[in-house]
Amino acid sequence: MTLLEKIRGNRRGTTTDDIRRTFGDYHNVLHWLATFLTGDNEVADTCIVDACSIAQTQTPDFHEWLVHWAAQATVRCALKLQHTRIVELAREYEKSESAHRECPPLSTECFRLLIEKSADIQARLDVLCRFALVMRGIAKYSCVDVARKLGISRGAVERAYCLAFDTLGLSGGCSG
Repeated sequence: MTLLEKIRGNRRGTTTDDIRRTFGDYHNVLHWLATFLTGDNEVADTCIVDACSIAQTQTPDFHEWLVHWAAQATVRCALKLQHTRIVELAREYEKSESAHRECPPLSTECFRLLIEKSADIQARLDVLCRFALVMRGIAKYSCVDVARKLGISRGAVERAYCLAFDTLGLSGGCSG
């Protein structure tokens, strides 16, 4: 079921309250995402795009695209704030030993585990690992695409993602 189908339910039209409720819930997800990436609640607040105010002026068909756009905009804002640190960390990851394996994107089980234990996992991972985990593990971009978006090498992304993937597995038995 798509987000649009959830919003609409059994009705043909979507009310303003439906939009507010759905995007209010989505706002919480965006806040989690921004906090996980930046590690700072106040910084996270500046990264969240207010999709609800935009959604009120659009048709229901626009909403599903808007949810995707809001998540992308939130990640871009967090990246802008953290980019210098990511580049510094990437240099260290490039010096370390190769990952020697490709870690898959997160399964539904692993994603649930990440949400449940996000505070613990966030504390164990540096900002590059967190971005790799979100972009490769959740959004399912390739390591090449993540590297291009972050402006760092593919090797650094692969190493950071495998470290994040392994840390997630150690936190609760997630195996991919």
